[in-house]
Amino acid sequence: MLRGVILFLSVLVLTIPVIPLNALANPNVKSIATDDPAMAKAHEKSKRELDSFLEKLRNPPPGTENYNIKLGFADKAEDVALITDETTPNVEYMWVYQIKASGDHFTALLADTPEYIHNIKPGDRVEFEKSDIFDWLYIENGKMKGNYTVCPLLLAGPKEQLEQYREILGIACD
Repeated sequence: MLRGVILFLSVLVLTIPVIPLNALANPNVKSIATDDPAMAKAHEKSKRELDSFLEKLRNPPPGTENYNIKLGFADKAEDVALITDETTPNVEYMWVYQIKASGDHFTALLADTPEYIHNIKPGDRVEFEKSDIFDWLYIENGKMKGNYTVCPLLLAGPKEQLEQYREILGIACD
């Protein structure tokens, strides 16, 4: 059930394509400008706490579950490229799950359905490095931890939506 809620939220709010605003066709996908200071701050917070998250991922404490990582994707020829620079245009940020770690190398499955990236689909295996991680989340005793990049999106939207996510998932935005 909780996995379903997280995947629903991923599609509804948490996918962050950085694309021209006039190109948006799906009102459920939010766009953030490539130079958004709130998103840059959220990404920095995610990076500062990444090692702690990865330790929990490797040795999950009791009461934790649903570990997910957000990566930036861009189409290239017949494949996709992982993008780590949040100022790069035409990037779609999506969640991966069922993460397997080997040192700083990871494999996972794509959880989201891309809106703008065409060379990848849900369930595809993705390989990436620690340096590719844009954000992360897990559930601890029913409350979401991490997922800092959702805050700039929620803060820009209707206040009721922010309050609803705070109540349901325990999201705390600065």
